[in-house]
Amino acid sequence: MRFENQTAVVAACGSDAGAACALNYLQQGAKVALYYDEEARLWPFDQISEEERSRLLTIQISDFRDHEELKRAADQVKEKFGTCDIVVTAVTTVPSKPAYDMDEEEYDRVMKTITNGSLYTIQPLMPMMIEKNYGRIVLVSSIAGRTAIPGVAPVYAAANAALCGMARNIGCTMGVHFITGNAVAVTALEDGSYRTGGPQGILPGHELCQLNDVAGAVEYLTAPLASWTTGETLDLNGGYFMV
Repeated sequence: MRFENQTAVVAACGSDAGAACALNYLQQGAKVALYYDEEARLWPFDQISEEERSRLLTIQISDFRDHEELKRAADQVKEKFGTCDIVVTAVTTVPSKPAYDMDEEEYDRVMKTITNGSLYTIQPLMPMMIEKNYGRIVLVSSIAGRTAIPGVAPVYAAANAALCGMARNIGCTMGVHFITGNAVAVTALEDGSYRTGGPQGILPGHELCQLNDVAGAVEYLTAPLASWTTGETLDLNGGYFMV
């Protein structure tokens, strides 16, 4: 199994994409810590085996903007598994107001949930990666951070563009420790998350991105065979946006 003897930490907030990635890691032999925002996010784990369950740690996060809460979560990971090899953040939220009516409180909620939530997940886990001189980090972003889409709130576009920039910075600064940093920019997912209101994929019968599409892309970027891929954003949009 590809990820046997590795530990993956996956953050799932506002989307089931993280849970799909966590399940994929479990099925491929990894020890997995899943940070989640609500109980509904745990649905993929209803049918897992007892052996898989023994390799799963679930930690509910009440607020992904809370740095101290995510530090405590990292402490639980270290206590349970002793180390961390992979970090995946799928942290998102939807603006509740249009751009012309968005107040400072709502702007901060969206920006900080997406950007701070992702960074605060990764940051306290980095020392374990630096100690072992190895790591894989992937941030799940949105197509809204890659290209202009009519109707998307500016704060949502800015926050997701920031994730792509964060991935580049991680790849640049952490490479000395053999830690790679990449992003996956998704379009609308089948669970209703990451929807932008814009056009969907051009592949007949596959207009919406499937959760397994995300898990597969993340799997590639965190596998040993992707050791030469860092600072990149992998677009996952069914051909809607091509560079």
